[in-house]
Amino acid sequence: MKTRYLNGNDKNDNKLLSQLKSYWYLFLLCPILFVALAYFFTIYATQQYLVSSSMLLQQQPNNPDASSAYANGGATSALNLSEIIKNEGDVLRSRNLIQEVEQKLHLNIKLFANSGLFATEIYEESPFDVKIAKTKVDSLKRREYVITPVDGTHLNIANSKENVNLNVSYGAAIKLPQYDLIVNKKPNVPVLLSEYSTQIVSDDDAIADITRNYDAEFIDKGTTTVALTLYYPNSKKGEVILQSLMNQYLEDNLTQKKASIDSTINFINSRLGVVEDELTNVEKNYQNYRSSNNIADLDEQSKVLVGSASENTNKYQQQQIQLSIIKDIKSRLDDPNNKQVIPSSLNIQNASFAASLSQYNNLLNERIKQRLSFTETNPVIVNIDQQIQTVRHNLLQSIDSYKNEMVLNSSGINAQTNILSNSIKQVPGKQRTIMDFNRQQELKQQLYVYLLQKREETSMAKAANISYSRIIDNAKSSKDPVKPIKPLIYAMGFFMGLIVPFGIVNSKKLIQSKIVSEGDIEQQTDVAIIGKIGHQSLKLNSKSDQLARTQVTESMRTLRTKLRNILDSGQSSVIMVTSSVNGEGKTFLTKNLGGTFAMAGKKVLLMELDLRKPKLSSVLNVDNADLGFSNYVLENINADDLIKPSGFDDNCFVITSGPVVSNASELLLTDKLGELITEMRNKFDYVIIDSSPVGLVSDALVIQKHVDMTIYVCRHNYTNKSQIEIINEIKEKDNVDNLYLVINDVNFSKAGYFGYGYGIGYGD
Repeated sequence: MKTRYLNGNDKNDNKLLSQLKSYWYLFLLCPILFVALAYFFTIYATQQYLVSSSMLLQQQPNNPDASSAYANGGATSALNLSEIIKNEGDVLRSRNLIQEVEQKLHLNIKLFANSGLFATEIYEESPFDVKIAKTKVDSLKRREYVITPVDGTHLNIANSKENVNLNVSYGAAIKLPQYDLIVNKKPNVPVLLSEYSTQIVSDDDAIADITRNYDAEFIDKGTTTVALTLYYPNSKKGEVILQSLMNQYLEDNLTQKKASIDSTINFINSRLGVVEDELTNVEKNYQNYRSSNNIADLDEQSKVLVGSASENTNKYQQQQIQLSIIKDIKSRLDDPNNKQVIPSSLNIQNASFAASLSQYNNLLNERIKQRLSFTETNPVIVNIDQQIQTVRHNLLQSIDSYKNEMVLNSSGINAQTNILSNSIKQVPGKQRTIMDFNRQQELKQQLYVYLLQKREETSMAKAANISYSRIIDNAKSSKDPVKPIKPLIYAMGFFMGLIVPFGIVNSKKLIQSKIVSEGDIEQQTDVAIIGKIGHQSLKLNSKSDQLARTQVTESMRTLRTKLRNILDSGQSSVIMVTSSVNGEGKTFLTKNLGGTFAMAGKKVLLMELDLRKPKLSSVLNVDNADLGFSNYVLENINADDLIKPSGFDDNCFVITSGPVVSNASELLLTDKLGELITEMRNKFDYVIIDSSPVGLVSDALVIQKHVDMTIYVCRHNYTNKSQIEIINEIKEKDNVDNLYLVINDVNFSKAGYFGYGYGIGYGD
């Protein structure tokens, strides 16, 4: 479906002006009404004062040396500190803080001068002090009690909802359904009024009331200064509440600080005991280890072990040298023919052996000397040889004995050396163990000293009972009430007075299911609207009445002009009139359109082809049962015999539907319909057919094939908007191109129809 929008801004403006004109009284009365309501609202609404203050929030430093902490943490620590401070804004807005102040100041109990609509809250000027002595229910319901002073010692308290009306003494417990109430008279405060009232609500309601009117926001992102605001009906009480909120915040900070410090001290003390026990255990284990390993001074003992091992090594090497010398000497002595002197450089560290060796060398030297004088067989030489043999034998025995002694000594020295080596090898392990003990001892001792230092620092911090955050400006109320804002309320009332009529008009249009304006049709179909027939409330009885220059007549003349422009004026034209349902005025349009053409001197034929529920004949007071279209089809009657005068114009004639038959659709499907229409074309200038509603039956679609134009009638405030879709289906699915719309029963003074301002009623 194609949508055809209104043409031009002027047309939209005219439509809007027409709607405003129709509901002018709403646009006049609503602003007056809403401004009046705004006036009464400003009079009776509770006036509120603005109470403001400011605080500087700073984090309590945990490290006494803040500069070193910043140096260690860098800029990141400063940013983190700022973020922590920002969280304090949430604490200032927290329900717990407000609850503490509410319970401390008993904000769930309010006192008023007068009662009801004219009650105003009082605080310092109140002559009474109201307290709840005993609560009887879990959750308090809102109650208001009227207090009337009787004399200097008695008062009357009343509440109609609870049927309470009691005369009691000041200070006496008043038994009420929810609680026991005590009203005390304040000294030096005069009773100026004859009636007071008190309002008692639950703690939750009182907290919610403060929360709605209280806020705490940082002044800007670059500072930790918080601006606190509170709107309250009584300026003095508002100042007390806001000041109490700030004081309670500082008090809670100190309490939290002390609790944190006490917890820290308790933790430090417990850790000191644990560290002290661990340090004692380390020292005891160190002592036991040194005792079990005979360690007095490991460094000195290590030096001794190394010296002893070196000395034994030297001894062992000396023994090996001696054994080597002995081996060499023995090899010389084992050869009897060896007459060489044993070198004195082969030192043997044995006195007896050295003496024997010296004797042996002397005998050899003596033999060499005597050999120069004697022969080998000389008794002197023989005697010396015997002596040499005896000494050599003794030397060999001494060498064997000394060798065995040296071997034993070497084994002992070697074993002792191994023992010393093993002891030396154990020294690094013992040193490492001792270092572990020393390290544990040092760590525990440092931790112990650190905890002692922190305990002293924490104790000093506990002694400082000053909050690091502070109040910059005390709570101060505005001089005059700031709420309600009268100019704003009046402006809102005026604009609401303009908006509401628009809403009413638009809402009425949205819920309207009937066609009430030309735009309702144009928004759903692009079929051209060629006529708008005005509303006529008078009954037309005579011919002169029917043709009077009324709105209907002028609308018909305008439609006639448009039809003549659309149709070919040089030949006869056949026009079919249909609609969606019965009652939309297709028969009315058929009759009046025929009469309009007849008044212009045209010869017109009205054909009643609504074979199911014919109405045209009854409107024209023509007998329907006497020779009509059904007779023409069924009885083969001459077409001229069907034509009857209309009765209201000599140029207008009518062919009725004839007797109603059950097979009406089949009659229209015969060739007789086309033959009849063709024959009537030759006799009349205009043939106007009143057909069945196309939204109910398909008869009109059968007739449409034989006509030059189809007029679809919609009735103002009668045709449903949903039925406009039928027009689109006829045009698009049934390929009906010669389709035009006429809107019937239009009240031009109220509906949104345009284009006929000139001519309607002209000349009346």
